[in-house]
Amino acid sequence: MAAHETNESRQGQGQAQGSEGGGDSDTAARTHLSVAGLRARGWTAGMVRQLLGEPDQFRVNQHVRAAPRIRLYCVERVEAAERSEQFRAVSAAAARRSAAARVAARRRRREVLTRIAAEELLRRRVYAAITEAYPLLAQECERRLSEREFGPPPE
Repeated sequence: MAAHETNESRQGQGQAQGSEGGGDSDTAARTHLSVAGLRARGWTAGMVRQLLGEPDQFRVNQHVRAAPRIRLYCVERVEAAERSEQFRAVSAAAARRSAAARVAARRRRREVLTRIAAEELLRRRVYAAITEAYPLLAQECERRLSEREFGPPPE
């Protein structure tokens, strides 16, 4: 099912028809969005709980019947929420948190790599493990270790 699945109500049953149904999904009126569809539009789980609350419909998961029912939200209600000032504020805060998390992850990665590069004993252990696991790489491991100690060979 597409990440931004939408659905059409079945008459009299209160459930939704899947967009992969009888081949008319392109012509069917798209009236509901799944949580995956909301995520594709930039919503987070917290935003869904805070701004939309309870789903408008539930549908049985057609792929795994024992899985939780799929939560569906009316497109008109979603669009109205997206036009609100509250959505803009919550969305901006989520974007700032996401950007800060990416920056922090990059910083932690750089710090770990710097510590690894600075730790001679650890580097030797890593190259020893590589040599043991892959004997054909022993010469390359030795070359890299000696290059660290004495610098690259003159050309």
